[in-house]
Amino acid sequence: MEKGVGREGDMRWIKAGAVGLLGSLIIFVVMVLGVQVTGAAPFNLAPSAAFLEAVGLNIGPIAPIVHFLYGIGWAIILLALFGDGVNVAKGLAVAGFQWLLFMVVFAPIIGWGFFGIGGPAHALAADEVLYLGSPVKFLVLTLILHAVYGALNGWLIPRWTGDSHKLKVAS
Repeated sequence: MEKGVGREGDMRWIKAGAVGLLGSLIIFVVMVLGVQVTGAAPFNLAPSAAFLEAVGLNIGPIAPIVHFLYGIGWAIILLALFGDGVNVAKGLAVAGFQWLLFMVVFAPIIGWGFFGIGGPAHALAADEVLYLGSPVKFLVLTLILHAVYGALNGWLIPRWTGDSHKLKVAS
């Protein structure tokens, strides 16, 4: 059976989605620890929850559901773009694109400004739900989390989808 067709091909997409879910779960746990446990995060709400709050849709469990669906979706996009050529470098590239998209589209909508600079959320009191603290901390934290997600996707997707025999030095 040709790769990507039939049951075997369907499982590749499901396995890629599972990798994206795992990466999203890791990021979710780090953000919960950073926001609710240690207070080390530069924001009071995880970005997915903050975005939904800013657009008036932060209701019940919608934020974590959106977060996990976003992670699953981008892992599937990675596989769709590169197929058997998925590797760590390509995972990092897609995650870098996601991070840029976040910095130039979603962060300004939240009120955090482009790249976390100059948005109205900086003027809010530190206990306000959409407050954003240090732009440098914001940039570094979100870039690291996206890099972890991308590296995990680029490393695990070929292994879980059965393409590990084709791994190149880039992974």
